[in-house]
Order: sequence, then structure tokens, then C-alpha cells
Amino acid sequence: MQIIELTGDENITIILNLLQQATDRDVLLFVPKGNEALEKNEVNLKLLRRWADNLALRIALVVEDRGTHVLAKEAGFVLLPSIEAGEKANLHVLDRRRRRRKGLPPRPTPSLWFSTSSRSKTSKPGLKRFFGAGAGLLVAAVVFAALALVLLFIMPGATVVLRPASEPVEAAMQMTGVAGLTEIDYNLAQVPARTVYVQREGFDTIATTNKRDVPDGYAAGTVVFANKTTIPVTITKGTVVHTSFGQKVRFYTVADAWLPGELYGAVRVGILAAEPGPGGNVSPLTINVVEGELAAQIDVLNNVRTSGGTVRRFSTVDGVDKVNLRAKLLKRLQEEAYSELTSGLGADDFIPADSLIIEVLAEEFDHKIDDITDELGMKMTVQVSGLAVSGDEGKELLLTLLQQRMKPGYRLLDDSAIFERGGVIEATPEQAQFSMSVRAAIAPAVDANAVSSAIAGKTIEAAKEYLSRQFKLASEPQIDLTGSFLKRLPWWAARIQVQATTE
Repeated sequence: MQIIELTGDENITIILNLLQQATDRDVLLFVPKGNEALEKNEVNLKLLRRWADNLALRIALVVEDRGTHVLAKEAGFVLLPSIEAGEKANLHVLDRRRRRRKGLPPRPTPSLWFSTSSRSKTSKPGLKRFFGAGAGLLVAAVVFAALALVLLFIMPGATVVLRPASEPVEAAMQMTGVAGLTEIDYNLAQVPARTVYVQREGFDTIATTNKRDVPDGYAAGTVVFANKTTIPVTITKGTVVHTSFGQKVRFYTVADAWLPGELYGAVRVGILAAEPGPGGNVSPLTINVVEGELAAQIDVLNNVRTSGGTVRRFSTVDGVDKVNLRAKLLKRLQEEAYSELTSGLGADDFIPADSLIIEVLAEEFDHKIDDITDELGMKMTVQVSGLAVSGDEGKELLLTLLQQRMKPGYRLLDDSAIFERGGVIEATPEQAQFSMSVRAAIAPAVDANAVSSAIAGKTIEAAKEYLSRQFKLASEPQIDLTGSFLKRLPWWAARIQVQATTE
């Protein structure tokens, strides 16, 4: 008896290879608890039973897991309590009882042909003819077996189409983008984020809102000069005279004048106010002072009111205009910078608005406060930074949560996930907390190799019944056979093509 002890991490292919390499027809297979290939796996246990029969092996199992022990017994295995008990057991007798209990025919015992040079030398001619005839029969048997192999294993083919029923599934969670993080932290639900920068320069204007009355027209009139001496006096253009009551208002003559050399000789001359505005509109008899050297020789007096001094309302710059223009330009540059920052991100990356920091590098107004102008302009240079959060890592984190919530034996359908990012809960330049949700579809996972092995040799009806019981399907399995005169699926699992599609 050959004893094969599994360690627990072998797959079904490795176990089958171990059986093929067996050097004894009696094999005791030890299956430890936690074996990935056989523990509670009805399909692989039946496959192992079929391979043992095909290899003409008498096989017994020592199974540690109770549930697997029950499934192995249902699959038709001889079960022993321990390796020590197996070494003492007669597998030939136990296997014969198993086959009788299952209603199976006795296992054929292969004939062994021995041929040595010594025996051939001593054989009689009759024996030589006997062995020669036996060799012919052996060749015929081999040819027949080869034909049977072709008919049963190679020629038949089958295509099985399964349509697993899909189910909706969804998940949502809050996660945090952290600046400087290089990979997803699944325990803390954190995803990588980075700080991005951009500089912007711009110019903008605003209409000034402050209104002020500004002197506009110059007052004009005439004055009478009188000679205080008997000496002729020439009064040149631009001679300055002014009022002597209240605020001094100055005027200057607009033409040359000549006073005769006689006492109180007089001449009338036109005058114009030195400053614009209504302050130059003075009453009669108020202009009575001559400035300069001529004051000792002549007197002056206006006998009529001066007029024509006016004001005009102008727009001027004040502090409020500067504050408003600065805020306007700052907001525009921030919006432009945010647009530029986001245009360079990946399709699923985003920058929370609350994470933005704007720094003014330079600013300059084109007018000062109280300047007369209808429009105030400003040039500004800013640097804007923000926290760019990786949306792809957020999706990966959410998919991990979704897969943890999936039912055992199910898989996520490709391209079925639809992600939706919720609002930002809280954001700073270093991290941003936000929510994300996903809706997707799942369907039973189909292992094509395991399915083809499980239904090998079955009738179409039996295969359909098995597949419908094993998987939740949207429609009846579709099975197409080719080249099978027995109307059964091929015994060779490699000739069965399994396709799983989800509508």
C-alpha cells in the first residue's frame, strides 16, 4: 500500500498528478483539515473518485474535517479513521464491498505479461506458438482500446452555455484624502492626495462710485481804478486785486489800462477770478485792495457783482472703490486658477474648493484716492494652491468594501460598477473628507474547469439538472453535443467548453 499525505495547499490538479504517479494499486490518501482542494468540495471529490477508477486504483481516504468526511462517503470513497488503521486494512476487500454496495461491477484486474531471455530460451515450440498468439491478441486489444479511446474521449465534444442570474449590490462609505499619502490605507479609509499650485496675473476695472462737486467756471466782472495822485499811471494786464472781507478772493485784470495824471482820475477794467468756482461770485463794493507797488498810487472798487463762477460734479476714487475692485479681481483670479488646476487632473481626481489657498504676490492701482476718474483699474498677481484627491484610489477602496460584502461564490460583473462621489464633508489644505457610493451587479462565479470535470460523462438531462442545482441561473443551461454516439457529454473534460455569459 502506498500512503500519500497531503499538506493542505495542493490544488486538485496536483492531487490528480500524485495519483497518476502512484506505484501501488492500493493508495491511502490523507486529507488534512483546511485542504483547499477537497474540503467541503463535492465537485472535486467526485472528480477524484472518477480519476481513481480510471487509473484502476483502490483508494481509501483518511479525512480530518467532519463535513468533508460526509461528502467523501457520498462520493463513494472507502473511509478509514487513521493512517494506522489504513496500514492494517485490506483495501481489496473494502473496495470490493464498496462496489457491491454501490451496485458496480467487479473491478477488472489487468494482466501482466512477463518476458525474459532465460524463459524464451527454455520454452518449448508449443509455448512459443502460444505466446505468439497471445502477442497478436494483445496487439488487437491495444488497437481496440485506442479506437474506444478515440470514440469515447477524443471524438465527442460539447459546448455548455450558462447564464448566471445577476443581482444588484451597492455600498457607500466616507473616506479621507491625505496630502503626501502614497498608497491606500484600508484600515483608516484614507486615499492619496497631493498639493498642486498655479500662478495667475490679471487686470480689471470698476466704475468709481464717489461723487464730488469740483469748481469749474471762472467768475468775471469789472472794477474801477482811481488815481490817488496827479501822476499818470499805467495799469498792466494781470494786475492783481482782491476782496478784504471774509475769505480773500483774488482777481487779475484782463487788459492794460491808463490813468490820467489828475487826482481821482478813473478807468474801468475787466477782471477774471484767479480760482474757478462759485467763490469768485462776489458782491458789489467788496473788491477794494490792489496788490503790489501800485497800491500806493491807485484805489480799486467793483460797483457791480462778479458772476460766472460755477461747479461741476465729478466721479472720484475713494477707499471703498479700491476694496471692491480688489475683491472682484481676487475672486476672478481664484476662479481662473481653480479651473486651470482642475483641467490638469485625472478624470476622477478633484480639488475641494475649501482646500484652496490664494496668496497675493503683487498688486497695483492706476489711481490714488480722490483722483478724478470714472473708472479705477488694478493689476494683480496671485498664487493659488489646492489639495488634489485621487478619485481612482477612492474607487478601489470602495470596490474592496463592496467585494467584502458580496455573497460567497459570487463575482462582480465587469463594467457594471457605477460610482458617485458625494459632497465634501470637511476640507483643509492638508486633507479632505468626502463620501462615495457605488452600484454594481454580481453573479455566481463559474469555474469552467471545475464545471467541465463535474459534468463529464453525464447525459444532457443529468448535466442540466446538476448545473441548475449548482448555480442560480437566469435561464436553462444550453448544451450542444458533437460526435457523441452515446448521447453523453465527453468523458474527457478537456473536450467540454464552458461559457458563462450575463445578460
